[in-house]
Amino acid sequence: MQMTEDQKLAHSLKIKFGLGPHEPSAGQLAAIKRHIQSLRDQGIQPTHSDWEHAVYQYCPGAGSCRYSGLDNSDLNALLMLALKPPAKR
Repeated sequence: MQMTEDQKLAHSLKIKFGLGPHEPSAGQLAAIKRHIQSLRDQGIQPTHSDWEHAVYQYCPGAGSCRYSGLDNSDLNALLMLALKPPAKR
């Protein structure tokens, strides 16, 4: 089964920011996406610090877990994919 763009973004956030096993929830992910998109709407290219602020604001478990390995996915690229409407088949 292939991951959706939202699932890819959620997984990357989980690894980068040490989220708990059930974070981000769909609601938390939606709030993070809105927060980051509001920066983009202001002409701001979100930085790692912007992402960190958004994740810690909406996910109380941020920083509580450690995952082995590195995920070097670009969060901004993943967000753009997650914001695209689903492709019609």
